[in-house]
Amino acid sequence: MRSIGKKTTATVASTLALLGTAACGSDKGPAEGEREPLGKAELFSAVLTQGDVPGYTISDESDRNSDRSSRASNKSCQPIVAAMIPATAAFKGRVVLRSIVQTPKGSERPVASYQLVLSSAESESAARQAVQDLRSAISACGSGFNATLSGEEYKIRRAVVNKSDAGGNRVDFSVEYQMGAKIRYVMVQNGASLTRLSASNQFANKFVAVPSKIIEAQQQKLDEANT
Repeated sequence: MRSIGKKTTATVASTLALLGTAACGSDKGPAEGEREPLGKAELFSAVLTQGDVPGYTISDESDRNSDRSSRASNKSCQPIVAAMIPATAAFKGRVVLRSIVQTPKGSERPVASYQLVLSSAESESAARQAVQDLRSAISACGSGFNATLSGEEYKIRRAVVNKSDAGGNRVDFSVEYQMGAKIRYVMVQNGASLTRLSASNQFANKFVAVPSKIIEAQQQKLDEANT
């Protein structure tokens, strides 16, 4: 198992930055009454941009979503990996990523950083299934599993659904790596789209809450795109 004890915090953060989710499938069209998946250009129009959430700096990092090879060693754990690495399961590569930070007054360093991934699933039902599969995977693999993420071997110590989880079309969960990094996530299904927001502090050494205002702002923008 790969050791990163001598790596810098910046390197760890860069590796863990490639996080996201989506649902995969065939080229079948949406079922009757379901919303069609957004195309790549539509995703770029629907994702949050600078100025959409006051107090936060939002940057485009979509070019960091090229890896599609990340896999869990146990197939039943793969939906967790699909909720961590955006390109792994994105339908036809339809995924965009935003880096978000909130820097406190009087400081040049952000207390926490967030990463927003917006992706299209094959269909609305596929997006709903992705949420269900994630819950099932956390239940089956919560005590830990091995995974290859962006070409590197990692041991996931645990994955848990948080007490604040609202259920329904979203999952609020946390992942802790064997080497100590702690990342918290919220994944939300909206039509045929999936939003994943991750949160970590500067050193990724403690869990940080995912800001509800960012989630709500993204869902509002998606609602507008789907009308």
